[in-house]
Amino acid sequence: MTIIFFSLESENMRDLCIIAVLLFCFVSSQAKSPEVYFLHVSSEIDYRFAKTVVTSKVVNKEPTASEALFDLTLPNEAFITAFKLTINGKEIEGKVKEKEQAKQEFEAAKSKGQSAGHIVAKPRETNKFQIQVNVAATEKVTFELTYRELLKRTNGLYDHVIYINPGQVVDDLKINVLIKETTNITTIKTPPIRNDLLTDGSEGTNELAVVDRLSPTKAFVSYEPSRAEQESGISGQFIVQYDVDRSDDAGDLIFMDGYFVHFLAPEGVKPMPMDIVFVLDKSGSMGGTKMTQLQDSMKKILDDVKADDKIMIIAFDSYLSYWKTDFVQVTPENINNAKNYIRNTHAGGGTNIDLGLRDGIQKLTQISGNNGRAPVLVFLTDGEATVGETNTERILNNLKKENEADIPIFSLAFGRGADFDIVKRVAAQNNGFARKIYEDSDAALQIAGFYKEISTVLLKDVKFNYVDGTLYDTEVTNTEFKTYFRGSEMVVSGKVKDLKKLQSGLMVNGTGIGNQEVEFQVPPMRCIILPWPPIRPFPVPTTAPVVTTRNPSIMEKLWAYMTIKQLLKQKDALDSQTEIAKLDEKILRLSLKYQFVTPLTSMVVTLPDKTKANPSEVQSSDMNMDMGSFNGGMSLPQARGGISLSSSAFGVPNMAAPNVFVAASMQAFPAAPPMSNARVKSAQSNNFQSLNVNNFLPTNPPFTTITQPRFGTTTTTPIYTTTTQRPTSPTSPPPSPRKLEKSQVPSFGVTLPGLTKPLCFDLPMVSGKMYNLIDMSVPTTGYSLHGRFGTNMIERVTVFDEQSTSIDADPTDVTKAPVYQKRLGTTSVAVKNTPLGLQFLATFSKTRTNLNGVLAIWKEYGGKFVDIIMESGGFVTYIEITSTSGSQTVLKATTKEFGDGICWYLDNESVKRFYTNMSQFELSAP
Repeated sequence: MTIIFFSLESENMRDLCIIAVLLFCFVSSQAKSPEVYFLHVSSEIDYRFAKTVVTSKVVNKEPTASEALFDLTLPNEAFITAFKLTINGKEIEGKVKEKEQAKQEFEAAKSKGQSAGHIVAKPRETNKFQIQVNVAATEKVTFELTYRELLKRTNGLYDHVIYINPGQVVDDLKINVLIKETTNITTIKTPPIRNDLLTDGSEGTNELAVVDRLSPTKAFVSYEPSRAEQESGISGQFIVQYDVDRSDDAGDLIFMDGYFVHFLAPEGVKPMPMDIVFVLDKSGSMGGTKMTQLQDSMKKILDDVKADDKIMIIAFDSYLSYWKTDFVQVTPENINNAKNYIRNTHAGGGTNIDLGLRDGIQKLTQISGNNGRAPVLVFLTDGEATVGETNTERILNNLKKENEADIPIFSLAFGRGADFDIVKRVAAQNNGFARKIYEDSDAALQIAGFYKEISTVLLKDVKFNYVDGTLYDTEVTNTEFKTYFRGSEMVVSGKVKDLKKLQSGLMVNGTGIGNQEVEFQVPPMRCIILPWPPIRPFPVPTTAPVVTTRNPSIMEKLWAYMTIKQLLKQKDALDSQTEIAKLDEKILRLSLKYQFVTPLTSMVVTLPDKTKANPSEVQSSDMNMDMGSFNGGMSLPQARGGISLSSSAFGVPNMAAPNVFVAASMQAFPAAPPMSNARVKSAQSNNFQSLNVNNFLPTNPPFTTITQPRFGTTTTTPIYTTTTQRPTSPTSPPPSPRKLEKSQVPSFGVTLPGLTKPLCFDLPMVSGKMYNLIDMSVPTTGYSLHGRFGTNMIERVTVFDEQSTSIDADPTDVTKAPVYQKRLGTTSVAVKNTPLGLQFLATFSKTRTNLNGVLAIWKEYGGKFVDIIMESGGFVTYIEITSTSGSQTVLKATTKEFGDGICWYLDNESVKRFYTNMSQFELSAP
């Protein structure tokens, strides 16, 4: 048996890590690495709780065994829940075990000289690792990893970020994100692929990402770059940002299978004036670039403080320095003076953390009391305590005594030398959170971005008040929040004892501007009750064995996730080993029950051993990670060069990641408001203007009604509020055609009565042959549309109407407008250029008996969208097709781009049900 143990261990493993890296790099250079030919990422976001499945397939095309270098970065706020390898058709699944048990298995294998893996820490993402394995000659390996995370709302948006870096061009690369909410989705953005560094100013839009609004509460995002569009390989963060309707101050209260979650982010609350103390390290180690970056960030921060705020700046080294000894009201003149002070601050001396923190809290305690203002302390250091009190426990004790008012402290650890342990514990014990700032060119933006999150306090001392007897008191997450910031969100989850009492309503109280009490009431019967298991709208036959064990619902897993996160953060605030042991017991119990890889568990995958390798254990250079926020980053194993997957909003790169171990036994393989996305399409729109106007989704907000031309007629059509293609400035160069491949461009589409977007498909046509695409017999004259098949698609279409007209494909046409369209009574046909040939869409508003040809096969069918469901690591769309005779068929489809939106793509097996004999449509050459 081969055991690979993934672990974050102590500092004394670092030399071994370096040796292992050098050894593997040397070995890897001797042969070509396996090729990544398939990489799919599917994220299903249910009520802000995301499940992400990454499937990667690699093949070794060499005649000898070759090593594949996989990247693995556990998201800072995500827990791995499943890991599976498929080799020679055999699936091997990982099991979550207690950390020490997994380590013992690893040690036993290592002592026998059996194969083991290794992990290497990467620089910026402190929880990013590499895994190296051997792949036999001509061997294919499929890797699948699943993780869950709760998306954090920051600056008014939920950020779901996937950092992808395969290190090579991938034949089949696709990212799909399905968002499902209980309230209307008001905004969806897909910024361009980012690199590791923040940039100032507007980001723009990812032009290759397609956002499709399936309903007011459901959206689907698709990203499928071709090989040409990947250039030398994509490297960066794929981002989806969204928000939901905030018009209801009560928030979203959702119940499922005995558990509930309550999301609350009230809008319309006036900001509270703030008393802000900046405690900034100016010790000798802050000299040079660090000080320059701190000065730049403080300039940005000072520009963001509000006129009602009061500020104080304390700089510390061995001693304290003040800009002013009293709090100063924010005015343009005072801000300029503060900037001058920061500009003239120089580094030198030791690091007296204890003195700086205690003095800052004392100053805030003196000015802030029951005065209707919000006190905040921002603490930044780049090192560890070297002067004054240097013992961490005593520093924390001193601070606890001073901070009887529970003033929130938000901490920043600047650079590699910073003592992140004390920084995160200071924040955890004082109602704040900590971040790590990296010494890169964007450090000033990292610091300024951190402050932006906490720059506007709307409420303090918020409490969720549930009716007595509603919940199991020991199984509910935190119901009190010290500070609520604009753009964030408060979340409570728990196990329900009495659903009727939960439905009877609840009150949320807090303190707002002027020290006034603010209330948010959830009225009776406002709780949304969701079924579990989800009710299938049609029976799905299965040969799988009956599952007798209870499968936890999404809501129960969300509760477990939040509970573990909360317990991990509580650990940071404790110094009693007895209390820490009690928390560890709870964390371990929940981690094993729900199969989460957490700091106390590991994942083990066991395979038969066929080769030997030098075992090694390697640790991360940053094993202590902040538990104070819900953002994070992730990457996953992938062939050489790695796929990195991240779920963090960049600029907050190191939040709340647990000290994760993954122990895996792996064989060393034998030798509303406008959505700012340029390609967002409404549920009805696909650039091909469909004539089917009788079957739209409900026109609830944020729908609007617009008038748009359709094949020479004017039809009023309800669609979602959206921003379509951005106008091109007169000086902008003309757009270039997309460099798509045939697998990405379906040839045909049909929109049926009852469907809001096309079914699309390809047909087995022969190059050079003519086909009858559609014809119609009418009393006075006939109509025919014929097409000649080329290399990939129809290359020429000939129309026989009152006169004969031919149209050739133009791969350079980027207008996205139909080159031909015709209305045939209640049916329409449109033809559009693509980079590979002509694409056809037929729209049927009702059946037509006098139509014939390839597209007319669908004239007697209507359709109904059923659902999009994640299956086997990817998304499957179910469509119900009904014929005029009443027979029904359920089709499974995947999504592909079509026109300027998406379509539901039918595979060859599905198409064969309708096209049993293609030769009947062949025509003699003209």
